[in-house]
Amino acid sequence: SMYHTRRDASKVALAGLVDWLADADFSLLDVQFMTEHLRQFGAHEVDADEYDLLLGRATAPDAAFD
Repeated sequence: SMYHTRRDASKVALAGLVDWLADADFSLLDVQFMTEHLRQFGAHEVDADEYDLLLGRATAPDAAFD
């Protein structure tokens, strides 16, 4: 986001990424740090046990990034 030249370009890029991932049936996007910026797009915190469960489902053998 620090390299864009237009206001809110990072928000547009994030929304596009989330849409693309949803269309490709991805179920998890790990953002590492919770911010209000991310929360406005639906990000939410999960505890370690829930994360392990979600990660296991997201990396099932049929998951593909192509």
